[in-house]
Amino acid sequence: MADAAITVFPVGNGDTILIKLTDDATVILDCNIRYDAHDEENDECYDVHSHLIEELKRDENDRPFVDAFTLTHADQDHCRGFQTSFHTGAPDEYELEEDEPIKILMAEIWFSRRIFSNFDDCPLCDDAKAFKKEVERRIALYQSGDSKRDLPGNRLRVIGYGESEETEGLDGITTAPGNSLNLINGSAKDDFSFFVHAPFKRGEEDSDVEQRNNSSIVLQACFKVDSVDRACLILLGGDAPWDLWRALYRKSAEADLQWDLLLSPHHCSWSFFNNTPYEDNKEPQQSSLDVLGRHREGAFVVASSKPIKDDDCNPPHYAAKQEYVKVVGEAKFFCVGENPSEETPEPLMFTMTSAGPVRDESSTPKRVSAAAAVSQTLRSPRHYG
Repeated sequence: MADAAITVFPVGNGDTILIKLTDDATVILDCNIRYDAHDEENDECYDVHSHLIEELKRDENDRPFVDAFTLTHADQDHCRGFQTSFHTGAPDEYELEEDEPIKILMAEIWFSRRIFSNFDDCPLCDDAKAFKKEVERRIALYQSGDSKRDLPGNRLRVIGYGESEETEGLDGITTAPGNSLNLINGSAKDDFSFFVHAPFKRGEEDSDVEQRNNSSIVLQACFKVDSVDRACLILLGGDAPWDLWRALYRKSAEADLQWDLLLSPHHCSWSFFNNTPYEDNKEPQQSSLDVLGRHREGAFVVASSKPIKDDDCNPPHYAAKQEYVKVVGEAKFFCVGENPSEETPEPLMFTMTSAGPVRDESSTPKRVSAAAAVSQTLRSPRHYG
């Protein structure tokens, strides 16, 4: 039985995260996958797609698949490359064509109904529209009672609340905030679960600003290792800003916000600490510091961002990094865009142990050959169904 692990990929200011469980089940949270990373001359852009194709399991038809794909929210830096990397449409319509990257089958999709919300100042990008269209296809299957809705490639789960016209009738596959979820692609896990924190219903964020980041899915991943319950706790907050975290802190039990590894919200942005620009207010909100105070001994913070400089960028923000370092120490803070160097960043991998997550430095980085990965599976067009 393999160790459970989490891998955070270097994708600039954006998120692509792979969770692998002891039974080899996989969960991908978000994607910011650039097509030009297939260019083997492009050393600065890690080829996430080829890494995933090599890492993921294959089904009986030799199709790479992820057990659950989760979109935390619909900003472009969280769904870039969705159309080119993942199969959409019925699973029996899966096709592999020449000169095209092999696509990943999503056995199950997890989404928030807020994908249907309108944000006038920030319309959906093309990849978000493609994700929404695939969600709508699966919703229609479920609402019609079609038996195919339970097949891998058609499965669906609502994270948050389902009370909207678009998601009516999905109560049976909805997990609301305040609940734990251990059912992944039809399999109940006895050594892993997600505690769902958000999104709330619209208007419950305790926020003065209406923005897509407020709709982020926020999860605490909980791993049981060697009979040790809650051995590893990972806090994943998408781009949730400080006022959403304030609401979470007020609503949540202490144990549900504890963490051994925190993915710094919004790519190490100052927005986790304050909506007011840093130059106007250099004091972090107390609620944000309180959330950081829920860390356990030896905790890590990981920034999924480009390299962090002492400049005016936000994100990533230099002063935000310093706040995290105050909590966990310089040695426990990692920026993926600087690992091991800015010139050739590699994924950060943490293995789950009974004493907490441990950074895995023993495995060889998978800077795989994109051409080789594609040619192995695309010698000729293949059609299923």
